[in-house]
Amino acid sequence: MLFSIRVQADRSESRGEIVPVLLYSILALLVVPIFPHAISPNEYSRWILDVAIVDFGTVEVTPVLEATGIPITDLARVDGRAYSNKAPGGSLLTLPVYAAARAIVGPPSVSTMRATLNAMRIAGATLPALLLAIWLASVARRLGCSEARIRLAVTTLLFATPLLAYGLLFFAHALSAFTLFGAWALLFASERRPMSDFGAGALIGLAVLSEYPSALPAAALIACAIPALRLAGLLRVIGGGMPFALVLAIYNHLAFGSIFSLSSGFESDAHLRELANRGLFGIGLPSPEIFLSLLLDPSRGLFVVSPVLLFAFAGIARARKVLSRAGFIALLAAPAVILLTFAGYPNWFGGRTVGARYLVALLPFLALLIAFAVETVTEAVLLGASAGAVAVMSLVFPFIPTGYDVPWASFSWPLLRDGCVVPNLFHYVWAPLAVVAPFAIAAAAIAGALRPRSIAFAILGCAIWFAAGFVAERRNPSPPHLIALTEEVHFERPGIIAKRFRKDHPFTRHLQAIADAQKQLPPPHWP
Repeated sequence: MLFSIRVQADRSESRGEIVPVLLYSILALLVVPIFPHAISPNEYSRWILDVAIVDFGTVEVTPVLEATGIPITDLARVDGRAYSNKAPGGSLLTLPVYAAARAIVGPPSVSTMRATLNAMRIAGATLPALLLAIWLASVARRLGCSEARIRLAVTTLLFATPLLAYGLLFFAHALSAFTLFGAWALLFASERRPMSDFGAGALIGLAVLSEYPSALPAAALIACAIPALRLAGLLRVIGGGMPFALVLAIYNHLAFGSIFSLSSGFESDAHLRELANRGLFGIGLPSPEIFLSLLLDPSRGLFVVSPVLLFAFAGIARARKVLSRAGFIALLAAPAVILLTFAGYPNWFGGRTVGARYLVALLPFLALLIAFAVETVTEAVLLGASAGAVAVMSLVFPFIPTGYDVPWASFSWPLLRDGCVVPNLFHYVWAPLAVVAPFAIAAAAIAGALRPRSIAFAILGCAIWFAAGFVAERRNPSPPHLIALTEEVHFERPGIIAKRFRKDHPFTRHLQAIADAQKQLPPPHWP
C-alpha cells in the first residue's frame, strides 16, 4: 500500500506534459500573430462568418464586406452572394467567443478586428493544441511510456513541428489534429464504454465539420474499430457524429441551397473552383511526386522542416507490443491516409505556410510513436534541428511564400536578423525583449525535455541545420524582394525597399507601389 502511494506521488510530481504545456500556454498568450496590413485569408474567412451570424443574423458574409470594407479573398460566391469558403466547424465552435469579445471591444471594424480574431484564435486553435498535448500524454502514460519520453513527445509536438505555428493561428489544422487523435484514443486506447463510442463519433463529426478531407482518415479509424464495436458500438459512433452532420446539412442548405453542396464547390477563385470540382474535395489519386514533396521538399517537406519525426519509426516495434492489433493498425493507418490523401492534391503546398500544413493532423500519431522510442544522441540532434527551424519560421512571420528553399535560413532568418518578430505583448515594453522572449520560451521547453548532457547535442543539431540552410541559400539564392516587402509592410519598416534596391529601377518603383498599396490595408499598426 505504501509503495503504491509512493508510485502515485512520484507520477503526479513528474507528469511529463506539465512544463511544455505551460510554456506553450505562456507563449500563446504572449504573442498576437495578427500582423499589420496582412489579411490572412484562411483566418479572416472564418472570422467573417462569425461576424455575419452575430452582427447580421445570416451565414451570408456580403453584409460584412459592405459594412466594414475589409478585403477578404477566401470566399465562396453564389448568384452574387458571398460566403466563407471554409468548412464551418472552426467558426461555429468559436461563435460564443467572438460574441463575448465583441461585447467587450465593440462592433466589427478595422480597430476591433484584431482583438476578436485573437480571441477566436486562442479558443479555436491554441486550446485544441493544448488539449491535444495533454491527451497525448495521458494516452502515452496509460500505454506504459516513461515520463521522460512523454515529456519529450509532447515537447516535440508543440515546439518542434508545424503545430507550433498552427496552434497560434486560426486555421483548422490544430482542431483537426485534436479531434482525429482524440477519436483514435477513445476507440483504441481507453476502456470500452458506450460513452467512449459516442465521444469518438462526436470528435469525428467535429473533425469533418471543420475540415472536409478529415472524412477519409475518420473512415479509416471507424473501419479498424468495427470488429470491436460491432453493430451496437458502430451505431453509437454514428449517433455521436449525427448532430454535426445535421449542423453541416443546415449550413449547406442555408448557404448553397442544398444539404449536399459544400463551400469548396463555389470558390470565388476560378483556379481553386476548378480544382475543388475534381475528385473528392479536389483530391485525386496519390501522386508519387507529391508524396515525396510532402515529406522531402526543401521548403515544405515534413522531414525537412521537422527531421525529429523520423524517430517515430523507432517507436513502431514497441507500440505494436502494447497496443491491440486494431489499435496499432489504426495508429499507422490514420497518418498514412492523411499523407496519401494530400498526395493526390495538386495544391499540396497550401500557399504561404510553415511546412506542409495539410499534414498537421498526422503529427500527434507520430508524436505518440516517438514516446515509445528509445532515447539516443541522434534524436537530441534532430530535435534541436527541428525546434530551431520551426521556431524561427513560426515566431517571425509564419506566412512564408513559395519559392524559398530551406525557409528558416532563406526567408525567416534575414527578417529576424533585422529585429523582426511576431507581434507580442513585449512590444509594449521593450523591443529587444519582444525579440528575445518568444525564442527563450521555446528554448526553455526544448531544454526541459532533454537530459543535461543532451542539451549540447540539441544545440549542435540546431547549428547544423542552420549552417546547411545558409550553404544551400548561398548556392541557390532566393528572391530578396519578398523579404524586403514583408519587412517594409508587415513589420512597418519604411524605406527598406528603397534602401535595398536601386531607386531608379522600374522594378523598385513597382515593388514600392505594391508596398504603398498594402500599407493601406488593415489590421492597423502594432503596437
